[in-house]
Amino acid sequence: MIEWHDHSFTHAVFVLDGIFVNESQFDQAELYFGPGNFVCGPKKQIMRHGASPEQDCHCYFLTDQPFSLHYLDQETVAKARH
Repeated sequence: MIEWHDHSFTHAVFVLDGIFVNESQFDQAELYFGPGNFVCGPKKQIMRHGASPEQDCHCYFLTDQPFSLHYLDQETVAKARH
């Protein structure tokens, strides 16, 4: 699981196998996606995502710009989620 962060680009994940977990600043809980699901993330949305604790997953990660990732401190996350 990649802890709370944002990306400077729009992106999408296509789940090939396993269970992909996604939680954004707007969700009230973790959301779980299995193979064949397509999960989109807008630019600058605060999120955390990755494989579930019980099972690895493989995904295609698609972006509209070069990759970058910015980890966020808990204070920034708390402000964005309220």
